[in-house]
Amino acid sequence: MKRRHYVRAAVVGVAVLVMAAVGGGAYAVTNTTGISQVPVTGIDHLRLTFTLAPGASQVFKLPAANDPVTIDLDKVSTNGGVQTPSEVFSALVNVDANGAGMSWIGTYSNASQHAGSTISASTITELVCGSGCIIATLSADNIGARTVVLRTNAETSGIDETYVVNIWY
Repeated sequence: MKRRHYVRAAVVGVAVLVMAAVGGGAYAVTNTTGISQVPVTGIDHLRLTFTLAPGASQVFKLPAANDPVTIDLDKVSTNGGVQTPSEVFSALVNVDANGAGMSWIGTYSNASQHAGSTISASTITELVCGSGCIIATLSADNIGARTVVLRTNAETSGIDETYVVNIWY
């Protein structure tokens, strides 16, 4: 009799796991997107894709999560992502709930890191192309509005470039 209860409990447990896996797979399939010009949102994720001309910029708003958010940026290229330094850069950003400022830890595309805040700076992270060469900069924009700005450098960018920004909160 006890063995039956154990088997029944095991079958119920496996059934629950299978349903969770299928549900998660269905969620992933329905929320997988290609490159688009509109934001794609998930439970804790926002993806933005846009193309910037040399010297242009794009402002975007961070979610009011009251927790640090991770921003991953990628300059899409046709070389399969093989580039030195890398074409990816990222940051962990916190906007104070009382609107007092922003703080961050930025990882540049050359793998260097720095921490800062709007008390003394605005540059969060950069896409670089060597020593003293900056392709694009992510900076604090408006603290109260929770916005940051991605700005390309007209001196180092000769063509329109597509960027993918993932915000995780």
